[in-house]
Amino acid sequence: MRFLLRIVALLACCTAFAADPPLPQIEDLYLSENVVAPITLKDGRTAIYIRAWVDAATRKLRQALWRVDDEGGARPLEAGEPDASSPQVSPDGQWILFLSTRAFPDGTPAFTPVPPSSDPAADLWLMPIAGGKAIPLGGKAKPYGRLITDKFYGRVAFSPDGKRVAFVADEGRDPRTEEERRNNVIVFREDQGEGYEGYGATQVWVAELLAAPGAVAASKIERITPGDFWYGDPQWAPDGSFLVVVANRTKDQESVRYSINQNFDLWKITLADRKLKQLTSGPGPEFSPRISPDGTRLVYLSSPRKGPHIDVYNLVVVSLAPGPTEPRIVFDQHANVRQLHAPPAIDRDLAKSPPLSPNSPLPEQCWRDATHVTYSASRGLGAVTQMVDVNSSVTAGDQTPAPVRSPLLPANKPAPEARLRARDETVSWKSFDGVEIEGVLTLPPASVAQRPYKMIVMPHGGPHSRATSGAGFDVQIFATRGYAVFQPNFRGSTGYGVAFLDADRLDFGSGDMRDILTGIDHLITEGLVDRERQYVYGVSYGGYMTSWLVGHTNQFRAAAAQNAVTDLNAMWHLSDLQSWTEHEMGGRPWEVPDRMREHSPLTYADHVRTPTLMLNSLNDRRCPIAMGKMFYRALQKNGVETEMVIYPDEGHGIKQLPHREDVLRRVLAWFAAHEPAAK
Repeated sequence: MRFLLRIVALLACCTAFAADPPLPQIEDLYLSENVVAPITLKDGRTAIYIRAWVDAATRKLRQALWRVDDEGGARPLEAGEPDASSPQVSPDGQWILFLSTRAFPDGTPAFTPVPPSSDPAADLWLMPIAGGKAIPLGGKAKPYGRLITDKFYGRVAFSPDGKRVAFVADEGRDPRTEEERRNNVIVFREDQGEGYEGYGATQVWVAELLAAPGAVAASKIERITPGDFWYGDPQWAPDGSFLVVVANRTKDQESVRYSINQNFDLWKITLADRKLKQLTSGPGPEFSPRISPDGTRLVYLSSPRKGPHIDVYNLVVVSLAPGPTEPRIVFDQHANVRQLHAPPAIDRDLAKSPPLSPNSPLPEQCWRDATHVTYSASRGLGAVTQMVDVNSSVTAGDQTPAPVRSPLLPANKPAPEARLRARDETVSWKSFDGVEIEGVLTLPPASVAQRPYKMIVMPHGGPHSRATSGAGFDVQIFATRGYAVFQPNFRGSTGYGVAFLDADRLDFGSGDMRDILTGIDHLITEGLVDRERQYVYGVSYGGYMTSWLVGHTNQFRAAAAQNAVTDLNAMWHLSDLQSWTEHEMGGRPWEVPDRMREHSPLTYADHVRTPTLMLNSLNDRRCPIAMGKMFYRALQKNGVETEMVIYPDEGHGIKQLPHREDVLRRVLAWFAAHEPAAK
């Protein structure tokens, strides 16, 4: 009888396993098809969206305008599905405005391209809502160059009456002199760094639209911003009489991509006379302006310092009335800093808790009425929506219903439920000094592996970022191959207040490393992970931490460091973000040489015994490839098993799908090659 019961139980387990959906595959990168930026029209029976899919022949992402309604089904709006993105519908509902990289109808390129590693450039086009011929905004006679698609500077917006369009573009000029062009030389000129290579300073332009567009859609296009500064994020006044823009007009120009710590201010531009009025003048960044429905004031995000590249931001309100302006902080996150060792418990009822720090950027439609503003905020591992009365600083529950996806829209492919999914657990532990740390542990499905699991530690980048879940493609690939994936929110992470954010300043590789190691010890004690099968893989600051960990411990079987910071002296000299190193280390290389050496992974390269794979983008301006080569060369000369792989035409983030495929396959193969021998 016992034998029969065991057979029945075994058959039941096999049946359960057989019923599991298939594992996600790396090839799924090329099978995805998604609905992007959907717009449901006022009749509720029609939706416009971007179909985003991967071309099987080129293995590149394509995007095109599609329409779906309750009678005709889903269909492309243009034959051949030419490139299109970021659609919006005109206020009168007659036109679709969108970005595209396509050439003009006669085959002439619409703009001079930028390097593949930079943010893609585009031009503006309009199309009748029912479909038909796409019309360029300005055509070959346009006075601007390339629209920027970055979401800090770039924004395209109809005026409230729909007769004009504001957008952000450079002038498309080659900055070299005639002699420099003739001799094919480049004089180094500061730009805005990673993501902005190839662009000139971005300006705000206003186009007046033709009532009946023909060969072009605009009757007149004018630049409205003065000087050779970078402007962006234009916001229309409700009556269309002025715009509010963001710009850093000081001499201290530096990259903004991934880093909002420069002296950005807000400027009001009266369109009738182009008069420029400075609305803010704080020492740090003031950005993400959002004008109230009545046009009398605006809210924005601000920090009182030029500090970390991602900060805890205040919500600020300022009057737009004539005369002097006096910004008022709705709730000062920096004046209410708690001790790191006593993190406060936040009331679960958001209506009773103090305002949280808003995430960047503020929602386009953040004003709920004349006094209430709603925004998303980070809280630990999660995100919440909070509504604040800007007059009283009192929070209230936001009763605005979440946007509902139109049932007309096709499903994304492959659907998550069509693949076996790993599950998340929130883990927390006491670090070496008693501070409570938390993180995300993504566990393999039961049909794939059993505890104690082999584990990949994935420290996040920044360091001022955070882990939120294991839903990402890479994590799911690792977890469904039998690895528990551990993503700790070590000190320095966002979502825990100013004190926690600043806790690793001047201390890289010390407290944050011990937060990670004590977290691993906790998982081992709980019987979740195998002490003998630990691996580590990190990108950017996660790559720093990977390189640091292998120089300070031998507990990992193998490591992979991608676009890693390995030497802080080189980081200051070569990166587009000198302020990052200066702030985090407290000075420049000649001012704090000992500190920079002490906190650089390269200093401890002779201690490394862990097989380490170095992955680097050839055109990374944030964490330049030289640092990867330096660490690789040091490991090689010290007899450590190592390999270096370089990805052309990639910036700080590796985006091209074949390169992403290679990274995943290579990391999995590297770790598999260093599995301990079976007992």
